Amino acid sequence: MGIRLGRATRHAGIALLMLVSFSYSAIAAEAQPWPQRPIRIIAAQQAGSATDNVARLVAEALEKALGVAVTVDNRPGAGGKIGAEAAARAAPDGYTLLVGGTSNLVIPPATEPDLRYDPTKDFVAIGRVAHVPFGFVVHTSVPARTLRELADLARSQPGKLTYATLGPATSTGFGMAMFLHEAKIDMLAIEYRGISSALPDVLSGRVDALFNEVALLSQHGQEGGGLRILAIASPRRSPKLPNVPTTAEQGFPRVVIAPWYGILAPADTPPNVVKRLNEAYLAIARSPAVRSKIDALGYEPIDDSAGQFATALREDISAVRLLTGGANTASSR
Repeated sequence: MGIRLGRATRHAGIALLMLVSFSYSAIAAEAQPWPQRPIRIIAAQQAGSATDNVARLVAEALEKALGVAVTVDNRPGAGGKIGAEAAARAAPDGYTLLVGGTSNLVIPPATEPDLRYDPTKDFVAIGRVAHVPFGFVVHTSVPARTLRELADLARSQPGKLTYATLGPATSTGFGMAMFLHEAKIDMLAIEYRGISSALPDVLSGRVDALFNEVALLSQHGQEGGGLRILAIASPRRSPKLPNVPTTAEQGFPRVVIAPWYGILAPADTPPNVVKRLNEAYLAIARSPAVRSKIDALGYEPIDDSAGQFATALREDISAVRLLTGGANTASSR
């Protein structure tokens, strides 16, 4: 005699079967080899910026390490926050990564209470790639040869000297704001979407000063290049410009900004994918060929672990919060 099941029992059985099938599919998906299709790296600045340079170097190395195409997706704007938010909202499947840095991962969360992403919660750290030394330059028409002379000149004509910025919550804007605060001077901020837009105006003399990466500025800081490099904002002098003193040497020990750039994935990326990314990152970061390319860009290689990166991120955010406890920001137009 057959057994007849009631309608409710049959529905419950179907639901259970679907649940088991779904659970099995989820487990099977996580167990699948990764990657199986192209990977996208979001670079939250314009082409030619330090963020873009690092992203393209990482993309090239990841292609070789993982065996799939890796492309760079430039998402400039809002000092890098647009790209960072896009990466934070991307599917956590390992196929969208972010090359971010101090401008969009450290300064905004320390200074903007309404930020729409949290770098410590919305991402999983993979590893930092490079430190990028920054420095101060002026157009050669500005009669200042040291940072102290620039401060004296600005003090003699408050609000008249101008400087280019990518926004107050970026390394470019924050470094200059810290200098203005420490020197107790006022300069007029001119805001740009990206460094490739700002640099021509500084080179032409339409804008007086700029704080940005040394490797880029040094190309135009030689004789006849249009710019004069006043100071390096790192703890030590740059090997590329050994004759240029640091900010500390010139009497501004608190104006030390050492931006870094690293790789992150959206939070909740599967553990097996994160593990594979971590392994690929370490192989890349410790490769003599990659380290040589980083050095050729004028940057300083880093090969810290994911845990070290996560710790550095939290500590740097806390440090910026302390630094900005009273620092003023310049006016803008």
